[in-house]
Amino acid sequence: MSMPNHVIFIRHGQSEANVVQKDGQHGVKATLVKQIFDRPDWQHRLTSLGVEQAVIAGAWFTEHIGPVADFDALYVSPFYRTRETAAYVGGNKTTGWTIDDRLAERGWGVYGKLSREEQSEKYPLTAKEKSLNPWYIRLDGGESMLDVYARFRDFQGTLHREQDGKRVIIVTHGDFMNAARYGIERMTPEEWEEVDRDGALSFKNCMILEYTRVNPKDAHDVRDRIHWRRYTNPVDLERSPYSGEWVELKERRRYSGKELLHQAEHSPRILGS
Repeated sequence: MSMPNHVIFIRHGQSEANVVQKDGQHGVKATLVKQIFDRPDWQHRLTSLGVEQAVIAGAWFTEHIGPVADFDALYVSPFYRTRETAAYVGGNKTTGWTIDDRLAERGWGVYGKLSREEQSEKYPLTAKEKSLNPWYIRLDGGESMLDVYARFRDFQGTLHREQDGKRVIIVTHGDFMNAARYGIERMTPEEWEEVDRDGALSFKNCMILEYTRVNPKDAHDVRDRIHWRRYTNPVDLERSPYSGEWVELKERRRYSGKELLHQAEHSPRILGS
């Protein structure tokens, strides 16, 4: 068993929570902000802009990859904003979407019930640790990225068993895509943190992340494992990482003791020798 030939992740469009969480100057009435924060995360809806983004992504997808309905398996997170995105990307007539809880957004707990500014004010220790230790920190009442990665690994097992050699679409969330990227590209925590700090590589709304075993330049060249990756931002193509081109991934790495010691040197010994 192996991975599907093509695995394509799509992040949902802009949600109402995206608007009020990231920018304190959102211009939304305080009563509406309270309603949004009081609502369970899975119930957040797309904004009108989010709908527009999903429609644009769907049009790009159909033109450059093919109709969503032609794929072998369609998976979507149970959150309403991802269901809406899937519907707009694939069109109303596309059937066969499977809702899978493992694709859900990272659990942000009570920490996620506040704007970014308020998070730092009310949970200063969590905010500090999230900045210093973004992969392993478990948010107050929520999940760590490692927890999300465990969900991805379980889902990846399903892909191995049921979708070997097929084409799969997954409509999900940015942090789930971050966990998938960590696993598929076999990153170390420090490599993931370096990518996570690079704003150009962050998953914007409706960004498309593709992985394939099939050589983009030679359809007869099919590898045993995922070997190529492409990022596309259909809403703003010029901001697609690596100019929206296919990138060949590194082979799986094995390390010598010398290399392991060198890696540990990235964290200076505090108590000296």
